[in-house]
Amino acid sequence: MQPGVGSHDRDLDLAPEFTGRMATIWIVHRDGPLQASLARLAGAGPDAVLGAPTDAAFRGAARPDVVVMGLSGDFEQELEFAHDHSARHPDAAWILLVGAADVEEARRLFDTLPVQVLGFPPEATALRRQVRALRARRRAATLSERRARDAVSQRFARWFADLELPAVLRALDPHLCEVPLLVRGEPGTGRGLLAAYVHTFGGSGGGHLARIACEGLSTEELRREIASAAAEPAAARGLSLCLEEVERLPLPAQRRLRTWLESGLPEGVAGPPARVRWIATCSELGPADPAESLDLGLAQMLAGLEVRIPPLRERPDAVEPFAADTALAWCNARGEAPRRLAADAVQELRAYPWPGNLRELEAVVTRSLATGGGEELGARELRFDAAGEWTEPVLAFEEAGEPDLPPAMEAAPRPPTAAMPAPPAPAPAPDAQVGAAPPLAMAEDSLRKLVGAITHEVRNPLVAIRTFSSLLPERFDDPDFRGRFAGVVADDVRRIESTVDRLARFAALGAPECKAVDVSALLDELLEAQRDEIQTRRLVVLRELDREQAMAQADAAQLRFAFEALLDKALELVPERGDIYVASRHHEDGLRGGPAVRVLMRFESPDAIVPAAEELVLADAVVRSQGGTMTASTADNRETVILIDLPA
Repeated sequence: MQPGVGSHDRDLDLAPEFTGRMATIWIVHRDGPLQASLARLAGAGPDAVLGAPTDAAFRGAARPDVVVMGLSGDFEQELEFAHDHSARHPDAAWILLVGAADVEEARRLFDTLPVQVLGFPPEATALRRQVRALRARRRAATLSERRARDAVSQRFARWFADLELPAVLRALDPHLCEVPLLVRGEPGTGRGLLAAYVHTFGGSGGGHLARIACEGLSTEELRREIASAAAEPAAARGLSLCLEEVERLPLPAQRRLRTWLESGLPEGVAGPPARVRWIATCSELGPADPAESLDLGLAQMLAGLEVRIPPLRERPDAVEPFAADTALAWCNARGEAPRRLAADAVQELRAYPWPGNLRELEAVVTRSLATGGGEELGARELRFDAAGEWTEPVLAFEEAGEPDLPPAMEAAPRPPTAAMPAPPAPAPAPDAQVGAAPPLAMAEDSLRKLVGAITHEVRNPLVAIRTFSSLLPERFDDPDFRGRFAGVVADDVRRIESTVDRLARFAALGAPECKAVDVSALLDELLEAQRDEIQTRRLVVLRELDREQAMAQADAAQLRFAFEALLDKALELVPERGDIYVASRHHEDGLRGGPAVRVLMRFESPDAIVPAAEELVLADAVVRSQGGTMTASTADNRETVILIDLPA
């Protein structure tokens, strides 16, 4: 019996929930006469679609809200039906009808399907109750999902308003939601943002977007990253795997990845999603090192759809409107009156080569707005002097093996608050300990980043002081100006003093003496020390600290220094009434295959954290000296995540 819409169901006792509704129920059974009986038992309406598992017409039928399927024989036809249609309709609810002896076998075989299993033949009241409950589910996006979706949409519009990218339109076609996508371009062009946009609006079904930084990952590390992403609860609705800088995978890992694209997710991935989309980003020409080039076979597998994002130097007309739109968005998010770019500022921006592309331009505009005043931003107020590398804009921070923590707290943008003075630093270690051991070693790369961070931390206050000093003689009689001048200078001097003090304390650190340290107790102590500021600014600090397995092998004083620096930075960036989330958890294989104590700090702020901020560089150097690792990332919604692994 071919599927049809219920002309034969006119005499059914219609459930009131479905009368006059656009609900669609699929009734699936191999036996034609039983299809109508099941529709009657389920209380389905006239829009029910009936058919056998092998009926091809289901492919053209209306999207189902509920699928009621009876299992027969060896279940093979039903398994193929579920395999085909669950991927195409991830939001549909499923009810399986099976004999009592086969209930457990049905649960095993349909393991990735979100199903309700009822006995066959079903009792009409129980079946109708189950159908009503599933049909009544609200599928509306949550407020946090709507906010994240709007943020992606608005940011995408700013970044790509001047470009025509036909391949992106095809990538957004829900029928192509499982076709791999390769995004080529230079760093800072928006490759990660484009991937997030395709995930959000390309038929992902509200699934999970996992970003995997590929540089140097071994085959096994890549497999673990993918398995971790597939285990996320949201991945059951769909999984987008964004492989960042895929050409930087070692060639053996690239070849294995090609196999996974051909035949499915790695073997052993628990609970594989019904639908998986592979998205990869890579450079236009590949790195200079031939060992870091994209395997030809892998490139062909990934490029079912391919998009090239041109660098900003090929889009000179985009500089001015992008800068203006960025300034407008920045002011709107903070409830400020719009501020415009002066003609000399626009000329300065257009003349700059922008090696970091749009990401660098965005950072310069927002940093200039944050440090300047007035309705118009002039060339003298532009800040090009930030240290650190320009990274892709992203939506979420992913890390293999991340603790099963609650979702990040969503917070609406709030007006910025006045800068708070840095909390007093604890006294340095006694003189008997200072210099008794060799100084804490820093890698050349870390030392270079530290120099850049110091330059950034000291130069910006000096610029403000110099500007006010030059204006003071001509505006000395203006009491408002004198008061503002005194406040700015005092704040900037405190900032410089805080930087110098932290550097002096860091320089006094000797070689680490690693002993057992209770990480959770240390975090509690540091948060308690900041209680007054937290209460004054009405911040919400959430803790999820492992109290049972909290011991790490580290130098307690040095670990205190690192955590204190990171907490200081978080308190500096988080606005009044903002949120800070701190967690710790023991992992048996979290650090190079060995046990680790993992610490996660997460907060949202109007201003993104500078990748090479002094506090981050110093904390990273301390953590590495203990044999640990530290990563930090800021998402498009200005959520910063800092992740630390310490030897347990």
